[in-house]
Amino acid sequence: MSAADVTAPLAGVRVLDLTTFLSGPYACHILSQLGAEIVKIEPPTGDATRAGEVVPNSDFWWALHRGRRSVMLDLKEPASREVFIDLARVADVVIENYRPGVTTRLGISPATLRAVNDRLIVCSISGFGAHGSMANAVAIDGVVQAFSGSFQIPPVYRLPEGPITFQIADLAGGTAAAHGVLAALYARERSGVGCAIELTLVECLLNWLMGVDRTGTLASPNTVLATGNDGGRFVVQTTMHFRARLASLLGLEFEQTDAYADRVRDALTARSSTEWLEILQRQGIPAAPIQTLAEALAHPDVASDTFGERRVPASPFVIDGQRRRSDEPPPVLGAHTDVVLREWLGE
Repeated sequence: MSAADVTAPLAGVRVLDLTTFLSGPYACHILSQLGAEIVKIEPPTGDATRAGEVVPNSDFWWALHRGRRSVMLDLKEPASREVFIDLARVADVVIENYRPGVTTRLGISPATLRAVNDRLIVCSISGFGAHGSMANAVAIDGVVQAFSGSFQIPPVYRLPEGPITFQIADLAGGTAAAHGVLAALYARERSGVGCAIELTLVECLLNWLMGVDRTGTLASPNTVLATGNDGGRFVVQTTMHFRARLASLLGLEFEQTDAYADRVRDALTARSSTEWLEILQRQGIPAAPIQTLAEALAHPDVASDTFGERRVPASPFVIDGQRRRSDEPPPVLGAHTDVVLREWLGE
């Protein structure tokens, strides 16, 4: 691979994206950052997350859908379905997160697609799986979190019982889907044939939850939000041996109480936030400024791409010192239908 290609190890890999909302689009976004060609198949009304807009301007849309092409096909119509099957004949990957049974009803099940292309990898993401008692349940993130045990975590931090307040199930599923596709592509290099991958958001999330803090280790007083005498806000997090290190620095005796956290906050008002962050770094104590998302994206230590006044995170993959840029905006609905059919099918 030449130096120009090093940031795109998946260059030449064609992915048909039948997904919506978050889990599937996030998986496709990861593959796109690694150089895969993503073709988003959309109905005439567009992906639901376009919210009826041909060119959405939301951060959500820009975060997930830049750097791909849009092909408009109504898969409920036989002619469009045949076009999609023709695309699958020359594709490498299909990713879908329909409810179980939908691809069968549309005539594009994994078995149907792999019958016309045995090298094809089909990745299916569902909430609860296709075969159990919950197969037909509507699987949005909060429901999956409830089923998976996530609601146990907020009360540990003295918050009301309920979902973790971002879509952790969708992100777990999307991450696992990208991993599964990468592994299947690697296996295909040796076997010459593709496979069908099935993932459930419940099982993906459970794999995350078993490794996260469920006992309050990160709660106060181990995590302290402080303000320096300059008004700058920062966080100090002292689990394990860091507890004694911070207590010694401040001349305190550690206690597992909120009163101790208050004493830490009081002590940290003695200097500016900048001074404290320098001191804490020298002492090897975990600390960081509390920033907004915009401030984090603008920080000189964080890579980002810009589109006019919009700033988005850059690809996190630095390969041989180089990073792939995201310099293509999200696609206009159906804008690439003709060119993709011509390039892929010669039409």
